[in-house]
Amino acid sequence: MALPRPPALFKQWPEQANVDNDTRIYIQHACKARAMDKAEGVLLQMVDNGVRPNTVTYSSLIHGYSTSGQLEEVARLLEEMKTQGIMWDVFTCNSFMDYLCKTGRIKEAAELFYSMAEKGHKPDVVSYGIMLHGYATEGSLVDMNDFREQMVRDGVVPSLSVYNILIGAYAKCGKMDAAMLVFEDMLKHGVNPDQVTYLIVIAAFCRMGRMDDAMDKFSEMIDMGVPHDTCVYECMIKGYFRQGDLVKANELFTEMKNKDIRRRPQKGSGGTYYV
Repeated sequence: MALPRPPALFKQWPEQANVDNDTRIYIQHACKARAMDKAEGVLLQMVDNGVRPNTVTYSSLIHGYSTSGQLEEVARLLEEMKTQGIMWDVFTCNSFMDYLCKTGRIKEAAELFYSMAEKGHKPDVVSYGIMLHGYATEGSLVDMNDFREQMVRDGVVPSLSVYNILIGAYAKCGKMDAAMLVFEDMLKHGVNPDQVTYLIVIAAFCRMGRMDDAMDKFSEMIDMGVPHDTCVYECMIKGYFRQGDLVKANELFTEMKNKDIRRRPQKGSGGTYYV
């Protein structure tokens, strides 16, 4: 990813609003490009020119480090914010919850979640998604379901990422009836399954030897025009191999080659999906 031109000297920007906007744009681009050294460079440039970093600046950096797995840096920046008396916003809280979940501190993450409203920060769909993914990763389906029910009570509309997290959690445990209920619920609410959704479901059915169900979803995926690559074909082929159906496996392999199906990068819609 090409980075935008770094912000000009901060002393040339008389208005704080311009500093906030330009800095946020650059830091977000740098974080997305995993160029955290460049993002930190902008932070140092701000300090050197007498511009005090604010919540927006720190939150962008924290999110970048959390996404790239550099959790020690997340802890460092959070401590800096605390030391400098910089207030958190929802984005900061979400990034911290993500950090806590990734370090196995799900209980602390839940405490932070419940304290958000008390501090004037209403949890959003991202907040719920982080907690749901944290419990799903631990296999704590009861707690995951509790959060899902609270999400409904609070009127927060699930996103595609949230649906994929829920379906993935059930599929990982072999609870395909529950997974398919969530699948139907997302359709009911007008959320269209993506490549990740179908891959989760198809892979789970294949692992369980339910090849008829896997083929139904595979065909549905194609009929719906959802992009499919070698991953879904490989799941189907391996599933038929396990059942000793070499004819079906070979048919799919030939189809994949004839269509020149290739692996495509997985665009995240919710984290790890237990394929």
